[in-house]
Amino acid sequence: MNDANGGVRASAATAYGFADKLLALTTEALAFVSRDRVEGMARQWLGGAPSVNRNEQSELARSLALELALSVPSLTGTTAFDRLARAMKGRPPEDLAAITLLRRSRLRLARLSGKRLQDLATGETLPMLSTPPSDAVGSDAAFGRFTTTDDGYILATGTLVQLDDDALAIARGFVRAGGRGIGNPVRCAEAVYRHILRNGALTADWGSPIGERRFKLPFQPDRNPLDALAAAWAALDRELNAEEMAEARSLAGQGPLLDALVSVSIARDGGVPKLANAYRRIASVIMETMALRAAHGSARGDLDSAAAAIKAAIARGDFPPETNSLFEALRERMALSVGRQTEGTADLDRLVQRIRALRAKTVEQGCTEQEALAAAEKVAELLDRYGLSLSELDLRRQRCEGIGVETDRKRRGPIDDCMGTIAAFFDCRVWGETSEHATLRYIFFGLPADVEAAVYLHDLIALAFVAETAAFQDTEIYRSTHSSQRRSASNSFQVGLARGIIRKLDTMRDLRGGAGASTNGRALVPIKEGIIDEEMERLGLSLRRRNAVRRMVLPAAFSAGQEAGERFEYRPGIDGS
Repeated sequence: MNDANGGVRASAATAYGFADKLLALTTEALAFVSRDRVEGMARQWLGGAPSVNRNEQSELARSLALELALSVPSLTGTTAFDRLARAMKGRPPEDLAAITLLRRSRLRLARLSGKRLQDLATGETLPMLSTPPSDAVGSDAAFGRFTTTDDGYILATGTLVQLDDDALAIARGFVRAGGRGIGNPVRCAEAVYRHILRNGALTADWGSPIGERRFKLPFQPDRNPLDALAAAWAALDRELNAEEMAEARSLAGQGPLLDALVSVSIARDGGVPKLANAYRRIASVIMETMALRAAHGSARGDLDSAAAAIKAAIARGDFPPETNSLFEALRERMALSVGRQTEGTADLDRLVQRIRALRAKTVEQGCTEQEALAAAEKVAELLDRYGLSLSELDLRRQRCEGIGVETDRKRRGPIDDCMGTIAAFFDCRVWGETSEHATLRYIFFGLPADVEAAVYLHDLIALAFVAETAAFQDTEIYRSTHSSQRRSASNSFQVGLARGIIRKLDTMRDLRGGAGASTNGRALVPIKEGIIDEEMERLGLSLRRRNAVRRMVLPAAFSAGQEAGERFEYRPGIDGS
C-alpha cells in the first residue's frame, strides 16, 4: 500500500470494497466545509425555482452545495479533503489510502457503461470500479465526482446527477476543444445544479435519493470508544444511567473533547441529528468532568487550554468555526460550583488552618524522618479528635477536595513509593499525572482536612529525604564507597528509607483503626470512603495500583536507609501551641 517514496498507494486492489470507507471519510470532510458558502450557493440556485415542493428543493440544494463545496479549493488552494488528510496522522493504512483517493477526486462529465467509463470531455474510455452511485446511474450521461486509482481505474466518490438533453448541453458548453477536459469544473457544476433544481432531474448517491440521504455513522465505532459511545447514546430513548455517564466521564481529556465537538458538526451535516445530539451530550459531560478535575488540582482539566486548541484548529482550517461557538455555549451552561461546598464548617476551617500553619512552620524549619513521623502521628491525633465531634450528617455535608503537589522531577524516585501510603494514612486517594512541563505531579483527593494533612505529611517526608540523605552521605558507609558507586549508594539508601517509612506508617494506621476505633473518631471511616468513591465517579476516575518498581540496591546502603526509616519513637513532636 506504500509506494517507493513512502506515500500511500491507492490501487484498484486496495480500493475494491472501499465504498463504506469513502463515505465515512466524505462525512468527516464535511466538518471542513464553510456553512456560509453552502447556504449562499443553495440560495442562489433556488432563486428562480418554482415554489412547488420548496422544502424538498431546499434540501436538495443544500445537499448539492455540500457536494460541490467538498471539491472547491479555499483561498490557499486546499480542499476539505486536503484539510482532513492533514488531521489524519496515525490513522490505519486503509484510511490513508481512501483519503488519497478522495483528494484526487475530480468533477467529470461521463457516460457509464457496465465496467467502463467514457469521459465526454476528454474522449477517454477507462476501466471502472463499482460503487453505489455509479451502479444506480445506468447508461445515462452523468456529472459528478470521480477519482482515479494508481493503476488507472475510475470510481465514483460522490453524488452523480443524471443529465437530460438540456443539462447535457449545458455541461458540454464548458468542455474545452481538443479533448482537454472541462474548462471550469466548478462553474460547470453550478450551472448543471441550477438547471436540475429549476427543472428536475434524477440523482444517484450512496443508496438513497439525495433528499433522503442518511449518512452512515462516521469514524470507526468498532475501534474508537468515543464513536462507540455516541452510537450507543444515539440509540437510546431513555435517560442515561450511572454506568453510561461514567463511561463518558472516563473519556475526559482535551483530545476526546475536541473530537466530540467537531463530530457534532459532522453528524449534523450528515443528516443524523440523534448522533449529533449524542456527541453534544458527551462533550458536555467531558467538559463538566474536566472542570471538576481542574477544581481538584489536576492539570489535565484546563478548559482554557482546550479553548486555545480549538481556536488554533479553526485558524488552520482544521475545525469549522461553529466548533468554538458550541464549546463556548456548553461552557456557559455548566452550572458548576468548583469551590469547597460545606455547611457548618467553623470547626473544620479551624482544623484546616491549624494544619496549614503547622505545615508552613515545619517546611520552613526542615525536619528529619523521625520528626516527620512524629508530626504525622500528631496530625492524625488531631483528625481523630475532630472525628469524635462529627455525626454522619456532618460528614456527609462535606465535599471532597483535591490538592496538586508538584515534584519538579521528570523521573520517578524512591520517595514516589510513599505516595499511596501517605494518602491511605489520612483516608485519601492519590493519583499521579504528568504536568505540561513533563514533570511528575500528584493529586491528593478526599475530605478537606484529610487532604491538607496528606499534603503536609508529603512535605514532611520530602524534607526528611533531604535531611536523612545528607546525614547518610556523612557516614563511613558512604565515604568508603567508590566514587563511581556513590550515586547508587544514595539511591539505595533512599529505597531503604522509603521502605522503612512505609512500614511505620502502615503500623501507625493499623493502630489507629484497631480496637479503639469507636472511641477515637475512626468509626465513620467507611462513610467517608463512600463519599470519596461517589466523588471519584463524578471525576470519571478509576485508579489502578502501580506495580512495585524492582530496583537494584547496594545492600549496606539499603539497610542503613531502612534502619533510618524505622529508628524513631512515637512522641507528639508538635504540641497545641
